[in-house]
Amino acid sequence: MRFKGISAALLAATIVILPAAAQTAPPTAQTAAAGTLRATPPDPFVYQPAAEVKVMTQWPDRKTHSKVVIDHENYFVEYVTRGDSGNNPETHGHWYDYIHVLDGEGTIQYGGTQDGARDAGNAEIRGGTLNGAKTITLHAGDRLVLPPGLPHLFGATSGNTFTYLIFKHKH
Repeated sequence: MRFKGISAALLAATIVILPAAAQTAPPTAQTAAAGTLRATPPDPFVYQPAAEVKVMTQWPDRKTHSKVVIDHENYFVEYVTRGDSGNNPETHGHWYDYIHVLDGEGTIQYGGTQDGARDAGNAEIRGGTLNGAKTITLHAGDRLVLPPGLPHLFGATSGNTFTYLIFKHKH
């Protein structure tokens, strides 16, 4: 009788354990390397006072700087400060850029053709020159949406810097 009790317990445990073991494990960094998405934990609550954000986004050398503040598989958020020199055209094959200008004055050249550029991998085209592009002067409060495949070039107006927040979403 004792054997039947143990057998029944083992059978019950098997019925409970096997379906659980058969479930697909959540993706990990290792599966990401194999071409599948990795599990990224949810973002925690974050509060940064304006003074901290300013330290992250203001550099006295008027060169381009950036700080990624959120990085996930299909999107990331970054603060970017552009100077008035050393900026290069780029085209993103898979990324939408949603941009909000925070401070300063800059320009965007967009459209046309990107000639003499190099393939930086992952459908990212960098460098060269833009031909036939349109130019807009950007100010604090302006918002832009750049779809994948649109050549563009950001830069500050002469003697200035400008800072923007960018949300990049993979298409």
